[in-house]
Amino acid sequence: MVIYGDAGYPSVNTVTDELNTFIDGVGSMITDVESYFANRQNDFRSMCFYNIYNRGVLTREIVTLLEKSARPFQEGDNEAQEAQRVMIVTRGLFIDVMSSIEKAAKDCIPAYWMNDVKEEALKDNSYLYLRYIIYASAKKGLVDVRRLKEWDSVFLMRNLVIHNNSVSDRSMIFELDDLKISMRPDRMMKGPGTTFVKLSEKAVELFYEWLKNVSEAYKR
Repeated sequence: MVIYGDAGYPSVNTVTDELNTFIDGVGSMITDVESYFANRQNDFRSMCFYNIYNRGVLTREIVTLLEKSARPFQEGDNEAQEAQRVMIVTRGLFIDVMSSIEKAAKDCIPAYWMNDVKEEALKDNSYLYLRYIIYASAKKGLVDVRRLKEWDSVFLMRNLVIHNNSVSDRSMIFELDDLKISMRPDRMMKGPGTTFVKLSEKAVELFYEWLKNVSEAYKR
């Protein structure tokens, strides 16, 4: 779980606004993918973005429902609990987004005959994981240094969320675009209420760019 920083608890509207931005962005990506990349009905590339889009809409519906069903707060802890429920819901969005991206990236390997990337990704690993696909892609010139650093930031947060319940294992200030999270060893990370929506936005942006580069380099 990510806890909120000193700025206090955000309004649900703030999270909803960020979700609207996320959903609109993914919708635009769907249009591009279907126009330029997908070549059959239910193509795995467009389905990846549809899955992410639908998960974003579902997340917005749940967050909106939480807002409508919220009762007047009588104690500060109640407000904290309400905010944490929103965080739980958006954390699920981030996890699902990363899962969809990983599956689609794996599907790209045979679809584009990316044997060189596959060989590099499996050089020191027994299984194809998204992280190693991206690292191998960077060695092949499909991901530049700046984007690789951003991918690493997303991977760091995914691992802490999934494997460490958002408890930090290091001391640092995590920064990615306008997102800032305070991290101290063995403590819950502190970040804004839109943390996981912004991380989802960045993950989809990175994957969309990677897919464009792959489609250009491995034309089939």
